Amino acid sequence: MSSQVIDPEVAAAIDQIHAGLNSLFAAGLSPSSLDDALAVIREVETLGRRMDAVQVAVVTAIEDGGWHRHDHHASAKVMVEHAARLSPVEAARRAQMARALRQLPTVRAEFEAGRIGACHTGRIARAHANPRVRGKLVDLDEQLARLAARDSYRRFDARLTDWIRQVDEDGTRNANQRHHDNRDATIRQDYDGSWTITGGCASMDGAVLHDILEHFVRAEFQADWDKARAEHGDAATLDDLPRTPGQRRFDALYQLFQRAAAAEANLTGGSQIVTNIVIDHTTYERYLTWLEGRRPPAGPIDLDPTADPDVHGVPPVGFRCDTLDGHPIDPTEATTTSLVTHVRRIVLGAKSNVIDHGRKQRLFTGPAQLAVRLANTHCYWPGCHVPVTACQSDHLVGFHGPGQGRTDPGNGGPACGKHNRAKEHGYTPYRDQTGTWHVQRPDGTEID
Repeated sequence: MSSQVIDPEVAAAIDQIHAGLNSLFAAGLSPSSLDDALAVIREVETLGRRMDAVQVAVVTAIEDGGWHRHDHHASAKVMVEHAARLSPVEAARRAQMARALRQLPTVRAEFEAGRIGACHTGRIARAHANPRVRGKLVDLDEQLARLAARDSYRRFDARLTDWIRQVDEDGTRNANQRHHDNRDATIRQDYDGSWTITGGCASMDGAVLHDILEHFVRAEFQADWDKARAEHGDAATLDDLPRTPGQRRFDALYQLFQRAAAAEANLTGGSQIVTNIVIDHTTYERYLTWLEGRRPPAGPIDLDPTADPDVHGVPPVGFRCDTLDGHPIDPTEATTTSLVTHVRRIVLGAKSNVIDHGRKQRLFTGPAQLAVRLANTHCYWPGCHVPVTACQSDHLVGFHGPGQGRTDPGNGGPACGKHNRAKEHGYTPYRDQTGTWHVQRPDGTEID
């Protein structure tokens, strides 16, 4: 299984682990008694903890060897995330633990022995990430290891949290300044396509935002109340309001965003903020049929729409209903919205080519820039996830190079600034017949 591992000792060790796990699964994990169940839980947990420690150690080894630089990955975390197909959260968790364990040898040893779990180690790593407590935390290496091995996670978390509050708390003023320094706001899409809005700030900024939002919330409430009074007269009650308090709060926030966008469009040098939704023709027609009250026939669903063109004749068109950056949009909502907004018809070629601007212009702008972005959601470099709206529309064959590259989408691709410049060092990006991106190193080998 580990034939690709160069070091024979590492290969042999990994093969032994695989063999042991195979034997464990073959033996079965069904406990025969309560005591047996408890023993299995603890022994398997120890195995898992040790494997967690190996995964973290891999991040450290990649960082120490500088292997991530060979393929222009931004960090060891990015390389491991790409090669192991991890989520960004999991990759960041391992990288954070790797940084902390460099300075906490006792904790690292207990983690590697399986006496401390990834939960406890991760909590220590999060505390270590705070530069204001890091020095004192490192001094407690042995005590941290002892408590983490002894206490339940909840007790250990509470104990460490209280310690941090005492070490890092110097009155309300300092705490408030930290909240200001760490102010943040995010709008994050969840797995089911919905969005979650979170944020945090200091007391004064929060008070201002609170009062502005409450002003808009009261306006939404008044609109609901006026509607209820119009329908029920003096007998109207809060139960007659068409929206819940939560719905009114969100609608108030949405109005704030919409008014801000309108103000930006009216500023000198400002521009209209447009959200482009991309939906393929087949899906659009299918959901129009749903809206007409008819049930469309079920069509084939291809798990891999970028199939071999030699098998299908031409690359099949894959399902798509999302923003330019790849944020999924519900097809029903996209279709109904299209009936009252602007629709732009785009024809894609075999390699997602949209329009041809030849060599009449040097830069990808306007429709040509949009065309380059339409068939992609992020930078084409392996492991890079900079969204297309933050990428440069790049010539694959240089405009002024020997190939006299044309400014048309077939010769364009989205690249972040870092990876656009990597082409100057001998790296060659290209698309195959299915539209799949590849990047070759200067020596002709391909980045996996």
